[in-house]
Amino acid sequence: MKKWAIVLMAMLVTSCAYSPIYNGKEPYTGSRHSLDEMPRHTMDFFIEGMANKLIESNQYLTARTPLAVTSFVDLQDMDETNWLGNTVSEGLMYQMQQRGYTVVDYKVTGGIKVTPDGDFALSRDWQQLSSEQPVDYVLAGTMLRQSAGVLVNARIIGIRSRVVIASAQGFLPADRIGRDLDSLNRMRMDNGWIIRDETLSHDRNTVVIKP
Repeated sequence: MKKWAIVLMAMLVTSCAYSPIYNGKEPYTGSRHSLDEMPRHTMDFFIEGMANKLIESNQYLTARTPLAVTSFVDLQDMDETNWLGNTVSEGLMYQMQQRGYTVVDYKVTGGIKVTPDGDFALSRDWQQLSSEQPVDYVLAGTMLRQSAGVLVNARIIGIRSRVVIASAQGFLPADRIGRDLDSLNRMRMDNGWIIRDETLSHDRNTVVIKP
């Protein structure tokens, strides 16, 4: 009887300490304690694995070397990205900074814009950003959609030398993304109808970030 009581107590302790992995689709079922422990999205583990591979293959990047992380782009059209490409880059910014590297956020405007809708320090408006940044290396990557997920390639490149000093590759399964893969398609409106299309008009008002 005592043995069963010990086993039961161990199970209860384990269940209290368990922090469920969340995929972003189903309702969150964790306890308040789990929320205190910062529940992690399943995609976090994929991005963490990519960061580990980059660190393992790194040749020159040091903690003091300024690094910028850019949006991951569509392999078939490197002028295009989407919410997934931006999510991966945001996650890698976190992972690299947590590992002690100097990450430069070039989207910071240098001021705070106060509006009725909120207060903003980040922007993708080229007119609000500096054209020169203290960056020596850039972490960039590509994405290729496949039927069961997305193939992701990442690399760290010397912004002046263009030499690849670290690289990583991984496959992100669709069930880890947390959103329907169809939402990766570009969409446009035509007479009130939502049309999925691979054609986008490009906004050429862009700024080139120089080191």
